[in-house]
Amino acid sequence: ITYKFIFRTCSKFKMKPLNLSDDPNNDEETLSFLAPPQPPIHITVTNKKDNNNIRSERNKNRARRHRRHHGSKTAPFCVPWMIESIIFMTSIVLVVLIKINFFTASSHPLQDVTEWEDLSLEDITHWCLDVNTTDCACSNPLLPLPRHGYNTWSYAFRQNVKEANNDKKQQFRDLDVVFLGDSILEGFKGQKFGKNVIHKQDNTKVFQSLFNMDYGGKFDGLILAIAGDKSPNLLWRIQNGEFPKALKSKVYWILIGTNDFLKDGIEHCSEEVILMGIKRVVEEIQLLKPESTIVINGILPRATKESGGRLYNTNGDKTIMNAIDNVNEELKDYCNQSDNLLYFDAKDVFIDTDSDDDDDNGQHQIIPQTLMQDYLHPTTLGYQELGKKIVHEH
Repeated sequence: ITYKFIFRTCSKFKMKPLNLSDDPNNDEETLSFLAPPQPPIHITVTNKKDNNNIRSERNKNRARRHRRHHGSKTAPFCVPWMIESIIFMTSIVLVVLIKINFFTASSHPLQDVTEWEDLSLEDITHWCLDVNTTDCACSNPLLPLPRHGYNTWSYAFRQNVKEANNDKKQQFRDLDVVFLGDSILEGFKGQKFGKNVIHKQDNTKVFQSLFNMDYGGKFDGLILAIAGDKSPNLLWRIQNGEFPKALKSKVYWILIGTNDFLKDGIEHCSEEVILMGIKRVVEEIQLLKPESTIVINGILPRATKESGGRLYNTNGDKTIMNAIDNVNEELKDYCNQSDNLLYFDAKDVFIDTDSDDDDDNGQHQIIPQTLMQDYLHPTTLGYQELGKKIVHEH
């Protein structure tokens, strides 16, 4: 192998075998192993203008080769790369949006919750308040449910989270009571959907005078409530930011459930559904704040404008107030079964009797408009009477 390599190499360079003589001055013979002399190479030096012409010609040739290769006269070389980049970035954005939407929609790992501890949907015999109705639209009382479709609700929720985390970084005394609920409690601090309402600012003064020691109150309190919320909405808020570890209170006060009946009419959700939703909220608070006392405020009385504030029908037909009474009675029994649960009844604060007919059966009990202008939300006087009873009894 070595011989063949050497032979080919020698043949390539036309090397001659050495044939040295005794004459050391024979240069021709001494250099005979070198390759024969090659013809001189001539290099042409061009000026700047010629160089530009040559470079331009090369670019044209390169462009022609590119067009022949891609079959297009105008397709830029970066289009495939740009398309791939756009597809890649779009995929990333979609994944992030799906992830945010999933975790924002519900922090609960199950979308179809049918049981929680001792609560089960199978125990609900009637979903509708009217037993003859089967098409009422009721939320799952065990499933946390946000209301992100309403921008005002999302804003109010963020405001609640900030207050629960003491975002103002002021000296934060341990609270005596945290109120949790819907518009009835949110109105107590003069707000609706997290924003101050001018005609409700007197409500704020009443609350501060009772539940803010800086303003002469006996206790320190905080309200975390949003108008229109039902029990599943409150449950979601508790699980998703309104109950940080830093939030500490001796008492957690719940007033929720009137919106679970929906608006007007008795064709909506039954007492069983409302009761289970409130219990689910209570058990969540017990899980997160096991050392605290929980007070369940009975659902406040309500009436329709058509009834003129009357709570019950004289003919015996069922009203929403009959359903509220049933739920409150069940809540009272529920609280009696636990040491850290208390029931608070505020019905007598907002009820008077019809001046025309004082019926012993209570069929002519009414809500005075001085206490509830719309027969649902307390007036400033109504909040004052409610707050005074809370302070007096607890």
